[in-house]
Amino acid sequence: MGSGLLFADGHAHSNPVEGMGAGEVAKRFAARGGWFMALVALPPYHYGIQPRTVDDYRKAFELHASECRKASAVLSVSCFAGFHPAEVDSLISSGMKPEDVLELGIKVVDLAVELCRRGVLDGIGEVGRQHYKTTPERLAIAYTVAQYALARASDEGCLVHLHLENAGPATVATIDRFMNLINGRRDMVLFHHSTVRVAGYATRLGYSATVPGKREQLRAALERIGAVFIPESDYIDDPRRPCVSSCPWEIIERQLGLLEEGMVDEEALWRINVDNVVKFYRVEPP
Repeated sequence: MGSGLLFADGHAHSNPVEGMGAGEVAKRFAARGGWFMALVALPPYHYGIQPRTVDDYRKAFELHASECRKASAVLSVSCFAGFHPAEVDSLISSGMKPEDVLELGIKVVDLAVELCRRGVLDGIGEVGRQHYKTTPERLAIAYTVAQYALARASDEGCLVHLHLENAGPATVATIDRFMNLINGRRDMVLFHHSTVRVAGYATRLGYSATVPGKREQLRAALERIGAVFIPESDYIDDPRRPCVSSCPWEIIERQLGLLEEGMVDEEALWRINVDNVVKFYRVEPP
């Protein structure tokens, strides 16, 4: 059952330095029926680069672009790089002045836009706000960088992956109000690692959303908001924490399990894994 189905991973990472790397991840995913993956850069320190300048980020982004090319040998791939909110905390904790972190974050977004313009990247991601306890100053820096990224991406035609807290309508409203101010394009913005509530609010307003590919989260999303989202693994390719938060091939097995149990039909799986992917990522259908 489900042998003709194809599966997507709307947000995943790879690590060629400490993990198996994108080539092997893509092969394992494709072997289970995967056809598409949005591959998102990890913060540079995951690659053994301790960033202090935009050139350090350029090195990390070049490494990530190489990963995207390797994965694209077996999958359709969209390639993203950005300035993760956790990098604000990491940089300040390592001694960088907050104002210098903000300046660096803006330069990194400019770099990502440059690479989008050149066709090296397909989008900026992830940017946003910390979903954990931090200081108001660090939160403000992360969100200022994200706002800058949203404005530049909308002007340049780059997609954006947002990393945010999951606070229901408030999470979506803060972004939507800003998008109204800049007359931004909602169809180019995705709420990553969304709860069912956030995904529901976001998609009703014209945004896209990825939902973690855990069995109960997938089931709840399909039951409560329907086939309006894209599944994601948020895989980090870390051998010390295998399959955190999920391995890409695991999210396939869980969807097939729901299909076998009669909790979802093939039409819904096609919508979340193909139709929604083609619409947001602007890729050719399989």
